[in-house]
Amino acid sequence: AIADSLRSQANTLGQAISNGNDALGILQTADKAMDEQLKILDTIKTKATQAAQDGQSLKTRTMLQADINRLMEELDNIANTTSFNGKQLLSGNFINQEFQIGASSNQTVKATIGATQSSKIGLTRFETGGRISSSGEVQFTLKNYNGIDDFKFQKVVISTSVGTGLGALADEINKNADKTGVRATFTVETRGMAAVRAGTTSDTFAINGVTIGKVAYEDGDANGALVSAINSVKDTTGVEASIDANGQLLL
Repeated sequence: AIADSLRSQANTLGQAISNGNDALGILQTADKAMDEQLKILDTIKTKATQAAQDGQSLKTRTMLQADINRLMEELDNIANTTSFNGKQLLSGNFINQEFQIGASSNQTVKATIGATQSSKIGLTRFETGGRISSSGEVQFTLKNYNGIDDFKFQKVVISTSVGTGLGALADEINKNADKTGVRATFTVETRGMAAVRAGTTSDTFAINGVTIGKVAYEDGDANGALVSAINSVKDTTGVEASIDANGQLLL
């Protein structure tokens, strides 16, 4: 009887060891697959950084985006096909899986492997914008900015006073960018009070210290001379011009 008991215990321990090896094999398989995914993500990050600089043309950015799309498909393919004994490991279905690793019923371990598809990892980037045409107080909150918590920005006064305005709002957003992942830019638009009337600017006509000089323009700047002259130095002045449907100058 003692021999039978020892033999049974030995068989149970042998199976427990086999179960432990299976668990280890599962984790090693998942780890190797996720390591390949990390390499893909590093490549995507490099290509995104490459596309972000202004030396790229629309064509090269399109090509880089195509490469990123292909890499995303490869990332998802790894997540959807990595398996062990027919059980998918990275699709999000491997949750609280239990392994008997000892002779007693309570000698178990549980393992969970989260989903690693592109839609399940990281954060989504998007751009949005809006027009602010009046003064007042602005405060807003990012919902679930980290997938769990909300983030409330400090209240900012939008006015023409020093230390206020869109610049102050952008500063409030950007000083928290490392935490929220959100960055802001702004532009200020000025509209002429009336339609442009034909005339000529003076020889000293300048914007932000940059001399543009004499420009002869028509009603509504029909010949485009005024807009063209202002925009010819926009990279230096930071001011871009256009004419609206009513012939008014927009800066």
